[in-house]
Amino acid sequence: MLTNQLAVKYAQAIYELAAEKDILEVVEQELRLVESTIDSYDDLSTLIYHPQVLVQAKKETIHKVFGQDITEVVLKFLLLLVDKRRESILPEIIYEYVNMANRAQGIVEAEVTTALPLVESQQTALADKLSLVTGKKVVLKTQIDQGIIGGIIVKIGDKLIDGSVVRQLATLKKALLNNEVTGIEVTDSI
Repeated sequence: MLTNQLAVKYAQAIYELAAEKDILEVVEQELRLVESTIDSYDDLSTLIYHPQVLVQAKKETIHKVFGQDITEVVLKFLLLLVDKRRESILPEIIYEYVNMANRAQGIVEAEVTTALPLVESQQTALADKLSLVTGKKVVLKTQIDQGIIGGIIVKIGDKLIDGSVVRQLATLKKALLNNEVTGIEVTDSI
């Protein structure tokens, strides 16, 4: 609970600064870059998140790895997190920041699951259709799950649209099991 409250507090701080400078999208992209880079390298992740690594070593590493690729706002924010020993909640802060920035910009994220990858034209058409339904700009987060066999599953906030083949088969199975077969009639259709 405390971690979430801290994440919201820090996310709110960088959100307000980014909004004041009118760089909400830039800050979001940079925070996502930082997160994906840290997640991609185990040694970097260990160094940044380990509580026994010296603050100065973490700050030097952040300067070397990210100094040229991020704005001064994000760089100073990361250094502040290290000074306050809050770098371990960076993923939660980024999550909260993205939610705040999306709300402010009228953007909603849709988690889309398909059995096969969607081509760009399908993604665009789906995003446009969901934008019409929600009245907001929709950004797709796609993932592949061959277990759904076919179709699509869309989750926006607490709403779920399950058009997967596996769900349709389960519904059909349930309907067949609930209906008693009273007789079978064979007809000659010649």
